[in-house]
Amino acid sequence: MKLTDPAVDISLFSLPIGKKDIFCDEKPLVLEIGFGEGEFLINAAQCDASRNYLGLEVKRGRFRKAVRAAEKLSLENLKFLHIEAEIALKQVFREKMFDLVLVNFPDPWPKKRHLKHRMFNREFISCLAKVLTRSGRTVIKTDQLSYIEQIVSEFKRSRLFHPEHPPPGFVEARRGETETKFEKHFREASQEIFSAVFLNLPQ
Repeated sequence: MKLTDPAVDISLFSLPIGKKDIFCDEKPLVLEIGFGEGEFLINAAQCDASRNYLGLEVKRGRFRKAVRAAEKLSLENLKFLHIEAEIALKQVFREKMFDLVLVNFPDPWPKKRHLKHRMFNREFISCLAKVLTRSGRTVIKTDQLSYIEQIVSEFKRSRLFHPEHPPPGFVEARRGETETKFEKHFREASQEIFSAVFLNLPQ
């Protein structure tokens, strides 16, 4: 695998894998869970060569589109992995590997009968804590007020993270930051966007 190849083939490695397996260096590592078509990570990697960026996406079509876009740029600090997030956190990555985890607009599963499918439950949050460094952070954005409230509640209940923002534990996301396609769409529709930041507590 070349340094500029954006797609990671985990079959080439013995699991679990670490920073050097993917990027051949020890730069701070940012993980985005559910990168969509990759526009957010591609822009971030282009703007910041001091950090490495790894994205996870379970939908094959989106994964392929992101890889094709990244191939044109030959970035050494950007990689994509086609895999379910929970499997990756549990089985693929070494502990204390990521400095920052980003989850931009996770599926809110708004119908009551579908709430069990939401990403942020006790087990998933525990997995996040293990792969983050001791000073690592998780940043989450959503346009759903009820969802961000539930996320804050789940993180507090875990006792593995500390909310960076005072009660209610989240704020309205600021403009001017690197935006995803979803965020641009929501802003154009004048929808509120909420952001929560959670600091990993020493284990």
